[in-house]
Amino acid sequence: MKKIVILQHGGGELTNQLWNYISIYAYGKEKGVPVVNNSFFEYGSNFCTPKSHLSNLLLYRPFKNHLKRRNSFKRQLWRKFYKIYVYVVKTFKKSSIVSSVNGNNAVTYLPPTSTDFTEPDKKTLYFDGWLFRNPVGLEKYREDILKYFRPADVVINKVDKFLQPHLGKYLVGVHIRQGDYKVFKGGKYFVEQKRIQEIISKYLSFSGRTIENTFFIFTSDGSIEKDVFSELNYTVSNMGPVEDLFLLSKMKVVLGSDSSFGDFSAWYGNIPHIVFQKEAMDWEYYKEKNIFFENKYSTMVHY
Repeated sequence: MKKIVILQHGGGELTNQLWNYISIYAYGKEKGVPVVNNSFFEYGSNFCTPKSHLSNLLLYRPFKNHLKRRNSFKRQLWRKFYKIYVYVVKTFKKSSIVSSVNGNNAVTYLPPTSTDFTEPDKKTLYFDGWLFRNPVGLEKYREDILKYFRPADVVINKVDKFLQPHLGKYLVGVHIRQGDYKVFKGGKYFVEQKRIQEIISKYLSFSGRTIENTFFIFTSDGSIEKDVFSELNYTVSNMGPVEDLFLLSKMKVVLGSDSSFGDFSAWYGNIPHIVFQKEAMDWEYYKEKNIFFENKYSTMVHY
């Protein structure tokens, strides 16, 4: 094997793609081969990952500064064009395909996590699907991953500018997933902002902090109900999803929806992710957890 190509993801957005991408990248590091992922074109211009001139021109550049979500016309159109390439590869390179696609959403673990994984004896492998995971590889190659997936300078500069007025404060990130969560699986993962305010209040008590010495930074795909959080010292990010992802990674802790977005930010920043619950929060579970950990209350498939 001389190269790994991530052929396509499962149609998800930023962090579902990233968990898959970094897991396959760790596998590539384990095997000593490069990983190419042109299916990441909707977000790739915001990262320093290498790109060929042609793929940059045709795929990445059209989505520079494009903030609309996957149901936007432009994303749908480019995804349809990209599927032509996928179809061609699947037709002529069928024996080189490695797939995680299955009807049960079962994870395919890659080396060094798995010792049972076998790959075709081909020079180039094409990975198909979004459920490749590699937790051991993520820890083993963490520094390489952080360097490879460093955000572009324009993203870093935006985040630094946003944080500039708040340097020196104790910063707590709050990630509220709205939008599709209101209807996804009957709203199972959607938490009302009034309930989130209650959780934040309990967090302050649990952590021994006060409203006066804690500053909250909200990120969300919907509007924030200002009257609900009027007692807090806080600000709301008006940046895009990639900036918000790395913004949250710079917090002391992330309080967030049950989402791969908060999980990835916490992993990248090596900080805890406290997951919102509609029912009573298990604060005992979060005692003495000061770095990233595999949270039993995070039900998204990411690790």
